[in-house]
Amino acid sequence: MSALVQQVSVRKYAKLAALGAVGVSLGVFALYALIAVGSRHTATGGIDPTQATLTWISAAVPCGAIIAAHLAYVKVLLDESKKTA
Repeated sequence: MSALVQQVSVRKYAKLAALGAVGVSLGVFALYALIAVGSRHTATGGIDPTQATLTWISAAVPCGAIIAAHLAYVKVLLDESKKTA
């Protein structure tokens, strides 16, 4: 009986958890955008274009992986929330 109660509880909060995972994805994207804007080459300063591009690529790889993983969690959580007991 307690396993059934536990699954119902998980389904109850699955949509909220999915929303949290979407929030993390948006937050990571915003952090990447901040890094990209902060490291761009400008006429009055900044780093050179080669180093800026290297920074963008090296920041995009882990950010992309984190976003992809969280969006996969969103899909799993939304599928779980739609199941009926």
